[in-house]
Amino acid sequence: MAFGSILLAALGIGLLIFIHELGHFLAARLAGVRVEVFSLGFGSRLCGVVWRGTDFRLSLVPFGGFVMVAGQDPGDRRYPAKESLWSKTPGQRALFWSGGVLMNLLFALIAFPIVFSVGVEFSAPAVGRVFAGGAAWEAGLQPGDRVLTVAGKAIHSFENLAVEIALAGARGVPLQVRTAAGEERTVQVLPQWNANDGRYELGIGEPADPAFPILDIAPGSAGARAGLQNGDTLLAINELPTTGKTLWQALELLQRDGQPLALRIRQGDAERTVTVAPAPMAEPAPSRIGVRLLPRVVAGLRHGASFPEQLGLRRGDVLLAIDGVPFTSGSLAAAAAGAGPLALQVRRDGQPLTLTAPATAAERAALANEVALKVDDSLMLLPEPDRPAALAGLLAGDRIESVDGKPVRTFEDLQAAVEGSGGKTLAVVVQRLVPGGAEAWLDPASSELRLAEKRSLRIAPAPPFDTGVSPLLRPHTNEVRAKSFGEALRLGSAFSLDLVKQLYVTMKRMVTGEVGAKNMGGLIRISQVSYQAAQRGPSWFLYLMAMLSLNLAFVNLLPIPVLDGGHLLFLLIEKVKGSPVSSRVFGYSQVVGLVFVLMLVLFVTYNDILQLL
Repeated sequence: MAFGSILLAALGIGLLIFIHELGHFLAARLAGVRVEVFSLGFGSRLCGVVWRGTDFRLSLVPFGGFVMVAGQDPGDRRYPAKESLWSKTPGQRALFWSGGVLMNLLFALIAFPIVFSVGVEFSAPAVGRVFAGGAAWEAGLQPGDRVLTVAGKAIHSFENLAVEIALAGARGVPLQVRTAAGEERTVQVLPQWNANDGRYELGIGEPADPAFPILDIAPGSAGARAGLQNGDTLLAINELPTTGKTLWQALELLQRDGQPLALRIRQGDAERTVTVAPAPMAEPAPSRIGVRLLPRVVAGLRHGASFPEQLGLRRGDVLLAIDGVPFTSGSLAAAAAGAGPLALQVRRDGQPLTLTAPATAAERAALANEVALKVDDSLMLLPEPDRPAALAGLLAGDRIESVDGKPVRTFEDLQAAVEGSGGKTLAVVVQRLVPGGAEAWLDPASSELRLAEKRSLRIAPAPPFDTGVSPLLRPHTNEVRAKSFGEALRLGSAFSLDLVKQLYVTMKRMVTGEVGAKNMGGLIRISQVSYQAAQRGPSWFLYLMAMLSLNLAFVNLLPIPVLDGGHLLFLLIEKVKGSPVSSRVFGYSQVVGLVFVLMLVLFVTYNDILQLL
């Protein structure tokens, strides 16, 4: 993010604050209150002109502005009562304190119709990559499905979809979707909590353009030596098309370490298949031994899958064995090897449990597609074929106990030991499953697979393999453009009302914990978003400014002393009790409100810095 993005964000926010203060100025004039200062910017006065008793000035810091009116402090008696704010009726003072909010609302109501008259590009509300075990995966959504409505509400962008799902919380919500084949159906999804992001999610990535990706080939790489060129169109990998439902499955093949790949490409008008054999990456590529954690925890269950339901399988169950054989493959495809009733040995809530059900061959084979697995903290490993760990004798299910005499307690410890080896051979001690029947592999004390045998291995780390092939995925977008000025007004009003509702529900969900406070952002995040919006064109930047204007109006209406909403709250108290609050109460409340606002600014800035890191 360049300095220009920060400047752009500062100017945009400054404009919105200026509009806010212009509302106070006009409201003060309307109420007959003397306006002492109307400043563009903050700090020392640089220049200006005094007209009709008001100092219209340009100040040193060109960010926003402020309005100073006579009698804003109830103790200020420098001007006649009729010109002072303290002497006005509660209704007139309410008009003054709500003037800024009304101007911000007016700006949004004007900006939105302009944006939709010109047209604005959004990320399409479609399903990109579907993460196994997520809410979308459980509901059977496929890459390329387009979400039309969420709980009956029309969706216009991927961002809009994410917000609606986050606000839906843990409650089931119906989605109306249109498949890539054009069929429409209603799908019931149950959003899942993402602790890292602090919100409920579908578990999908942003959609890519349906067109085939274009290749970027690293000079001198395996792909370049195979004859691939920049700008080639990638049609398929190992016969899997690189579009639609199989896009992400195909692209995952590029991550395979050392496996030759058959890439079908189009160069100009000619199509051909090129075989690329990955080559070791050049220095300073970090060393690897070719292992990953063993997935064995149930992360998700397909909706409507009857066989897992018959078994009684639940999310969070830890797979220990299939038909009495310890589970070390990382895939439930191992269940297809057996016949007759299926027996799954699992650990649930710390206790061993055997789940059994009659099973046909088809039900056993389908289990891998009906149950998604994720890793746990057991440190049980899966070696990759033909890589250093496997070649040194590491078996699936082994747990590394130490490397060069240093204990390994986390997967990050193992990665650090390998990357810091400088490529030299490592002395590794592993714990291995005890061979034998069902009585031998289960440890009754821990309800876990018994890893009692220790083996010493010598593993020589090697650089990872790479093809030098990078597919360039273009974002899938759609333009929202009104066909008439009347429709632009309708869209603008609907978007404004919708955003206000979202802001209210978001605050409510934060209180109940259904939306994490880490989703709050400050100037740094606004700078990032402003920079991205400016790159997408003036209509998108104006759309962002309209949204921020509504945000500013909403925040200022919160009943916090110092903010407009706090002053309106005191006016309501005055109206109810028949007299203003005491000067002492008012003064202390302003200090408390100021401290709260400053702490909030520090908190959101801290959030922004964490996001950057």
